[in-house]
Amino acid sequence: MITGASGYVGGRLVERAATELDVHALWRSTEPPAGARAHRVDLDDVATLQATFSAARPEVVVHAAYDMAAGAEPNLRWTRNVMSAANLVGARLLFLSSDMVFDGTRGWYREADEPRPLTAYGVWKAQLEREVLAAGGVVARTALVWGLAPVSDNVAKLVLEPLKNGRAPRLFEDEWRTPTEVHDLACGLLEACGLRGPRILHLAGPERLSRLELGRMLARHHGYDPTRVPPFRRAEIAPDRPRDVSLVMETTREVVSTRFRGPSEILSSGGAAKEPQR
Repeated sequence: MITGASGYVGGRLVERAATELDVHALWRSTEPPAGARAHRVDLDDVATLQATFSAARPEVVVHAAYDMAAGAEPNLRWTRNVMSAANLVGARLLFLSSDMVFDGTRGWYREADEPRPLTAYGVWKAQLEREVLAAGGVVARTALVWGLAPVSDNVAKLVLEPLKNGRAPRLFEDEWRTPTEVHDLACGLLEACGLRGPRILHLAGPERLSRLELGRMLARHHGYDPTRVPPFRRAEIAPDRPRDVSLVMETTREVVSTRFRGPSEILSSGGAAKEPQR
C-alpha cells in the first residue's frame, strides 16, 4: 500500500513496485500511474481509510503522502490515521522522512545522529519519526529528490521555468544537500519494504552539492548557459534554514544494496536511467 501514490516519489514507487508486487495506491486529487489498484481516499476520512486497509490487507505500507504547505497539524493527523489503519491489519509501516530533521551545523549526518530541526517542516517530520519508531516502524530519510524522467517539480519551478522566462533562479551557494534521484529512491524504498523496524534508513545520493551547484548542472544539461544562474546566499535571505544537512548512508548499506547515483554521474551520462543498479 502506497499513500501519496500520485506524487513524484509515490508515483515512481508505484511504477517500480507494480512490476513485482500487488500494489494498492491511495490518491486524493490526481490518479496514480497505471499498474496498481487505485483507491481514492482522503486521509482525514478514517472510516473509509480503515475500510480500504481492511479490504486490501497490505503487508507493508509506504507512507509517502504529505503536504508541506499545509503545516504540522494536518500532516500529523494524516500520518497517525495511516498508522492506525496499518496497525488494524498488522501491516508494517515505512515512513518517508527528510534530511531537514537536522540542524545543519556540520553535515554528513548518520542514521544514529539526533534530529535537531530548525524549520517547521523539520519539526513535524522529526515528531512523526519518533512516533513511527515507537510503533515499530521504519523511517527512511531522503534529501532534495530530483529527476529528469519525468522532471521533478522543484527542478521545473526553481530552475527551468525562471530560465525559460528570462529570470534568474534564486539558488543558494551556501546550503548543501545530498540530491537523490527519484528512480534510485524508488528502488531503495522497494528494498526497504522487506525490513522490519524500529529502524532508521538514509536513502540519499552520495554527492554533497550546494543548491547553486546543482542548479547550474541542471541548467547546462537542459541547454542553458549556467552563468545565467547567479549565486544567492542563504545566510542573507533565509538564515533560519539549516546550512548543511548532507546525509551519509552508513548502517543503511548493511541492508539496502541499491546504488544511489549523484547528479554528476547521471547528467554526464546524458540522463537518468530508470533502472538503478544494485
